[in-house]
Amino acid sequence: MDLEALGVVKSKDNEFAAWLNRGDSNNQVYFGIKDGEAKYMGITRQPIKIRLGQHNKSGKGFLRLEVQYENLTRNQARAIEQYFIENGPNELNKINSIGQNNKYYKDALARAKQYLESKGI
Repeated sequence: MDLEALGVVKSKDNEFAAWLNRGDSNNQVYFGIKDGEAKYMGITRQPIKIRLGQHNKSGKGFLRLEVQYENLTRNQARAIEQYFIENGPNELNKINSIGQNNKYYKDALARAKQYLESKGI
């Protein structure tokens, strides 16, 4: 089927938007608080108390997790997490949420920055 003949234009922007917004909006972005400061940025669909227990069982020693943003798709949350991995606060999370070889890497960081600025960050 010729999508262009049907008036459907496939663009990188449309592909990125579909990728970013795919899935349920059931993810949270949180800071892991240790020694009174945000030291970690994470994402989860789980209740925050369960996630805190998992982190502390692995030795991270967080006092608490503070939810920063809610009702995000997984990729929206990943974009924000990656932005904080690169720009702080994030001393403890060293695993990229979106790798530099991902075709949406630059768009995801730009969208995360735009979103955070709209929230006053």
